[in-house]
Amino acid sequence: MFDFLKGINIIDVIDILTVSFLLYLIFLWFKRTKSVFIFGGIIISSLAYLVVRILGLRLVATLMQGFFAVILVAIVVIFQEEIRRLFEQVALFSLAPKLRKTKLDQYYPSPIDILTDTTFFLAKKYIGAIVVLKGKDTLLRNIQRGITLNGRLSTPLLKSIFDTHSDGHDGAVIIEDNTVLQFACHLPLSKDINQLQDKGTRHAAALGLSELTDALCIVVSETTGEISIYHNGKLRMIKDKKIFQELIEKFYKNLGDAQEIHPHRNFITANLKQKFIVVVLSIFLWWFFVHESIVAYKSFEVPIQHISLDRNLNIVETIPPEVKIVLSAPRRNFYFVDKRDIEVLVKIIDIDDLNKTEDGHYELIITASDVTLPGPYSIVNIFPRSVTLNIKKLEGEN
Repeated sequence: MFDFLKGINIIDVIDILTVSFLLYLIFLWFKRTKSVFIFGGIIISSLAYLVVRILGLRLVATLMQGFFAVILVAIVVIFQEEIRRLFEQVALFSLAPKLRKTKLDQYYPSPIDILTDTTFFLAKKYIGAIVVLKGKDTLLRNIQRGITLNGRLSTPLLKSIFDTHSDGHDGAVIIEDNTVLQFACHLPLSKDINQLQDKGTRHAAALGLSELTDALCIVVSETTGEISIYHNGKLRMIKDKKIFQELIEKFYKNLGDAQEIHPHRNFITANLKQKFIVVVLSIFLWWFFVHESIVAYKSFEVPIQHISLDRNLNIVETIPPEVKIVLSAPRRNFYFVDKRDIEVLVKIIDIDDLNKTEDGHYELIITASDVTLPGPYSIVNIFPRSVTLNIKKLEGEN
């Protein structure tokens, strides 16, 4: 069953491992965007397409090709922000770890102090606010009506945004690194009444976003002056500046350094099940597209059928009754083919066109045009090419 593994050489191993690595990166990308189910759907659909190709269901294969084209466009549209960031990360791959570490080291005190001072100032003044610290997940699909700002994070800027006389003070502020990306954003509302209880819309919005993404949401209540932090769908009430700073610092550290603690160990031990699946899938793809694309030869004993276009002729016997047809094609093309799928049909138009060998017996040369094949096969040989027909003229011929 696994005899094909004996033919794998070092180049094939590198080929398989490279495809496995690329598939694993795609899996990690979908996992990061919390869309692993889409990756699973693509894998299942691809396997179904391969099965359809093997079975030779041409109509279904054609429809699935159109379906894949539509899905590809849809994925590009839906994940346009993630794709853009992916290419940015690829471009800066060699520099990213150092730059990220340097950036975090430089701005750790500044953003945390700005957020702490601003949040507790707003709480003291009973000014409502929602501050969203962006994590790794995209927020584009989960926010609405935001106004793009792209301003440097500062206490005066946050105070002016949440000033009650400002048109955008009721919305959320989106912060990434040291930049205020947007303000006046509307967030999805949570329906978790157990955590919300008597809390208002700001809390429902913050909890709703934290349920859908890995963002950290800071809420200041305008009625009680209480400070709440929502992260991963959980609420935590904050009364102490030190605890607030520790939580924000922990969030930034997890965001920037999660993969730097034991990167090699994590790469080897993480997602073992998924790694096994992508390796098996890569071996299957190599087997189907590489190993089974090698040209093979197969012969079939096919009976000779004949049609006489002259009604006065009766073909009594064909000697021999069968011919051997030798075909060449990629190995996978022979999976479900037998001699019943091949037809040898000779047409007798005029008996004078045949070479008479003896009384009532005529020689006929079988050509490739007499053979009907079920698919893209090449005829290597026909044996024997010359057959004998026993033909009798019917009585009443003029």
